[in-house]
Amino acid sequence: MKLNISNKQKNTLLFVLIFILAIYVRLLNWPYAISQINIDEAMTALNAQSIAQYGTDLYGTSFPIYLKAWGSMGQSVMLAYIMAILIKIFGFSFISIRLPMLIISLLSIFIFYKLVQEIFENENLALGAMFFVSICPWHILQSIWSIDCNMFPHFMLFSVYFLHHGIKYNNQPCCFCNKNFSIYFSMLLFGLTLYTYGISIFIVPIFLLITFIYLLFTKKISIKNTLICLIIFIIISMPILLMYLLNFFKINNNIYIGPITIQYFADNSRASDIIFFADNKMETLKENLNSLFTLFFKQYDNLEWNGTKFFGTTYLISLVFFFIDMVYFIVKKEKINLGVFMFFIWFIISLFVGIIIHETNINRLNIIWFPILFFSLHGIYVTFQISNKWIKYIIISTYIILFISFIIYLNTIWFNKIDMSSCFSKKIIDAVEYADKLDKHIIYYVDGNDYIYYQFQNAIDKTKSERVLDINEFENIINKNNVNDIYIIDINKLTDTKIDLEKYEYKQFGNIVVIE
Repeated sequence: MKLNISNKQKNTLLFVLIFILAIYVRLLNWPYAISQINIDEAMTALNAQSIAQYGTDLYGTSFPIYLKAWGSMGQSVMLAYIMAILIKIFGFSFISIRLPMLIISLLSIFIFYKLVQEIFENENLALGAMFFVSICPWHILQSIWSIDCNMFPHFMLFSVYFLHHGIKYNNQPCCFCNKNFSIYFSMLLFGLTLYTYGISIFIVPIFLLITFIYLLFTKKISIKNTLICLIIFIIISMPILLMYLLNFFKINNNIYIGPITIQYFADNSRASDIIFFADNKMETLKENLNSLFTLFFKQYDNLEWNGTKFFGTTYLISLVFFFIDMVYFIVKKEKINLGVFMFFIWFIISLFVGIIIHETNINRLNIIWFPILFFSLHGIYVTFQISNKWIKYIIISTYIILFISFIIYLNTIWFNKIDMSSCFSKKIIDAVEYADKLDKHIIYYVDGNDYIYYQFQNAIDKTKSERVLDINEFENIINKNNVNDIYIIDINKLTDTKIDLEKYEYKQFGNIVVIE
């Protein structure tokens, strides 16, 4: 019996299957696929917990516009506030900490599908876009843990979608909103994007300036609507803009809007990352260009939590199709519609990010990966149009093999490697969890910023521990051998002491020793 399935039913089925695949690969072992916590992830989580409980960050600042992480101007707030909401609902746990990036990432798959669908009016290409993002190594990796800057590309995507939709379907209702409200909603999102990552303060205004000049020149938007958009953007972005002005002009005063704090930071350690504030600008420019060039072609920054050496961020083979598409649009300029133009501007400004940020890496340059995915995908489509079916099958099979290999690699070698990576807790989480189960007073010695891992796990277990800042004091405490105490230290630090492990019962987690 032959089943009569319409194209619409077939496409709906493919949409559901692709989305199920996307969810499945991201939920494998989630939220403990990475069992250890990243140092910035832990700081954001503890700030989010404090905001959820008290309405202040860890330093007592009421609803800050920017977080004073590590004692300086350190982290953007969007992730922290979304975390705070989830912590309020679900409590402080790995789930509430890692759920924001998972939700936002899955939503971006759908939005990317919708945007490609509207730009090219081609359902097959839109489904291909959905599949392409679903199996993308960069997209998968950033969705399974949380860092503030990774909110940036997703919010940018959401903003671009609603702006494009509002311009293309002006005065037509859609599933999200009606008439021009889609354009105005995009301005709300563009404003909120400034709260996702510090570098967005340069990128978003430049993108909007170029885009609206184009829209006005091509008469796709009126001056009236442009002014309304500008007002909405300024209202939403005003707090963060004021924060940057306070710190740029070194005005040593906070501004308060009700409970919201627009804060002055006496110590702005992040400014030196931007070329404009570098001491030797020409040398920094040379280093930045080298970092950008290397990262673009290698798609690897030696930081395993951002990407893998063998697969890159978008699979290295995708660069071939990216350049095919660049040539295609250069030759066929008439094919450049509003959506393609917006992605071109997005990509070019992304390169600007790589130039102005010192020693950029995958997460610092995270704004570039959606444009690369977009043009690589369309490059594959162009290749399909000019090649025979065997070339199509080879390309599709190659990506399927790469994807399966990537998933196998993640669930065998990578997850074990990442748990001992720098900037992750390297089994401190396991050590504190074990010590807590022994129901004793926990004393630990740690130097540097690693103390945040102990604070994090104590918040998870709802226990308290005592940090000792001096190695000699720690040695004296252990030698007194109080039976109600348990001690945690990095085994490498024991070489600076006269502590004899053989005298005690102990358990080792990586380099971390729990002495009973």
